[in-house]
Amino acid sequence: MLTRELLAYRTQKGILRPAFVKRDDPALLALATELLASVESSRGAICDDVEEALGLLAGAWSRPKIARGLVKLLVDRLTFEEPAADVSETRWARLKTAAQVLRALTPDTTVEAYEARLEQALGTPLQDAREALYADLPGNRKLLGWDGEAPTSQTLVDRYNLALAQGPLLSARRLTLRARSPELLRVRKVLRWLKFCRLVAEVRRDGPDWELEVEGPGAMLALQKKYGLQLASFLSVVPVLERWELKATVEPSRRQATLMLSDKDPLVSPLPAALGHVPEEVASLSSSFEDDAWELDLTPLPRHVGAASLCVPDLTFRHRDSRQEVALELFHAWHASALTRRLAELRTRPDGGLLLGVDRALLAKEPAERETLEAHPQVVLFHGFPSAKKLKDRLSKLSTARPRK
Repeated sequence: MLTRELLAYRTQKGILRPAFVKRDDPALLALATELLASVESSRGAICDDVEEALGLLAGAWSRPKIARGLVKLLVDRLTFEEPAADVSETRWARLKTAAQVLRALTPDTTVEAYEARLEQALGTPLQDAREALYADLPGNRKLLGWDGEAPTSQTLVDRYNLALAQGPLLSARRLTLRARSPELLRVRKVLRWLKFCRLVAEVRRDGPDWELEVEGPGAMLALQKKYGLQLASFLSVVPVLERWELKATVEPSRRQATLMLSDKDPLVSPLPAALGHVPEEVASLSSSFEDDAWELDLTPLPRHVGAASLCVPDLTFRHRDSRQEVALELFHAWHASALTRRLAELRTRPDGGLLLGVDRALLAKEPAERETLEAHPQVVLFHGFPSAKKLKDRLSKLSTARPRK
């Protein structure tokens, strides 16, 4: 992500537009190549030296703000050596040793003699001891390499454009995405990433088009930053749709505006491989969910709820004999309004094949709903993520599963 001072955008008549760069700008691609080469040549150097070298290259470029943005995105992708677990204890022991050696010196002892005695007392070369003394400071950690696959100059420029669009979403209150006649496979990929980001959306069909409306956390300001990060993460998959339009209400500088993006913008998804990614908690549930009666499906289809809406379940359970399906939709602490709406839809149009998983953190924010949710036959309460045991217990109580004839 880019920090606020590195974002570049224009606001005119309430419409916010990021100041995208050209994907094929030769000078920008050349700078990106130079920055990547600097990183490769700095392996084993400490973080402060790596950042200084990159900063000098950025400062010398004709558009330093853009260059600093590229550097920020690069540094975010780097991995640095973790300090030894006992570095604090080792530092304290060596400082005490140095003090003991110093107190034993005579007034006429030279610096060279002191260093020789100190090296002997420490049992290690003095230069190595000095380098390791504050190795736990972030600036002193050595560069190991990339976190994942090394980027190319083109992917770095594309990542910069995406970051310009993601930045305003950190303050978003609502997001609406419309996909124009998309392929169903692409829609499923986007919906899967939506659930990976722990977002709940109202999904509607309008002829061949799909529309997703993602609400913000409402009045829960304490969750705004976390929710904004998830909206920004969701944006990274949107270009997969090919033809799309996105609107979001944002407050980038204490003044509300509407961020407008579309497939006409130079946005490229960096996530083609990650679209098959299974979140860690889902993978853990999948590995521990062993049941003779039910099987688990990690890629559920959208499901009709209420009069005209669609919901996007997180998981689907399928009865092995009857093939009956039970979907599970999860609601976290920032989903209070979405949960209220879903409960209302179930009252008007009951759906025994839909379970609502509700994080207890949401109950703490909505104490008036506690008793109602705890007694609701279709609600499963959890902390963080529902356990396999709790889900199996709930499924075992369902009386609608009938053997296949």
